[in-house]
Amino acid sequence: MSRNHSGSPWQRLIHFFQSFGPRASKELVENLVSHLDADARGVGLVIAMLHGELAHDPSIAKMSQIEHDGDQLRTELVDTLAKTLVTPIDREDLYRFSRAIDDLLDELRDFVREWWLLQGVDPQPLLHVLGELALAIDSAKVVVATIGEPKAGGAAQLVEALRLANRVRCIHEDEITALFQGEVTMELLRERELLHRLDSIGMHLVQGLNTIADSFVKRGE
Repeated sequence: MSRNHSGSPWQRLIHFFQSFGPRASKELVENLVSHLDADARGVGLVIAMLHGELAHDPSIAKMSQIEHDGDQLRTELVDTLAKTLVTPIDREDLYRFSRAIDDLLDELRDFVREWWLLQGVDPQPLLHVLGELALAIDSAKVVVATIGEPKAGGAAQLVEALRLANRVRCIHEDEITALFQGEVTMELLRERELLHRLDSIGMHLVQGLNTIADSFVKRGE
């Protein structure tokens, strides 16, 4: 008697778990890493803009495309979550993390627009903050890549990523303090607004990483 289960309920059940279990779980992790890649591209674009390498129209257009890519990735993640039985961490935490890193990208878009509206700002303090933000996002990608691998050392990497993300906020505070050592001018006020925008961006990353930390606690890391 043949034991070929092709097309049988058993075979269909195996296919179901492959499609909506581990395979979909891997897709979720890859989606989040790709979303962080989009964030990193956004930061790189802003740095190039502040260095004078991008004019108004190209910087606006390129950032809009990056933001669109991020929105598409978030839509794909939500769709995958809806049909996934097994997720690498709590599905609500995945959703919250995705929202945080998407909000980060939205804030970068707003920063680009504000930069061109608030002319005459010294870019160096902003570049100082952005350099740390780029490092924090790279560290966050390492953390996310491990969330589907229990006991893979993700907790230690998470501590480092949170340290870097919080450093973004500390540098913002240092730059604001230095800013108000001199005379209060319109340039100073414009620079303060842009620094506050970068602080908000850093906060989104901190919130996202704290969501991952919550999930690690839930699974006992």
